[in-house]
Amino acid sequence: MAKEEKRKETLAVEGDWPIGSYVYKAPPLYKELLACYKEKKLIGSLCTGCGMVYVPLRNICGRCWRKIDTRVGVSDIGTVTGFTISPEIRKGEVKVMGIDPVEAGWLEEGERLIMVYVKFDGANSNYTTILMNAKPEEVHIGMRVRAVWKDEPEGKLSDLQGVEPVKQLQHTT
Repeated sequence: MAKEEKRKETLAVEGDWPIGSYVYKAPPLYKELLACYKEKKLIGSLCTGCGMVYVPLRNICGRCWRKIDTRVGVSDIGTVTGFTISPEIRKGEVKVMGIDPVEAGWLEEGERLIMVYVKFDGANSNYTTILMNAKPEEVHIGMRVRAVWKDEPEGKLSDLQGVEPVKQLQHTT
């Protein structure tokens, strides 16, 4: 019997899943990443075979399939290459990883979430994060953005909170 004939519909398990009770063991390369986050720095994986720089870190090159062991610093300034804007978020209507973002205080009632793909200067890949301190009508492909770090980083993934628009420098004559 063919695989498709065995199961005609996707299985779903209803109920509450206490996500705090699960433990995820991060790959060893994340120790390097988190050490840099604690210093408010971004690093990428450099493939010595083809020269690709990946942010976030990778162990294998997606272009030439070589193992990657080399890390390089990249800028915390980059360019938006794509984006998605959510509808207005209402309490009790949306859950992110099982948590209501309005109840948790992540967003205000009626606020919209802007997810962006960013290519940080010095990298060849995109990093997915949240655009902060900008209105939905302001975001555009090609927008220059800068990393927003926690005031006091702890060496956690949450140290990089998102990105915000880079203000244009004023030229004086």
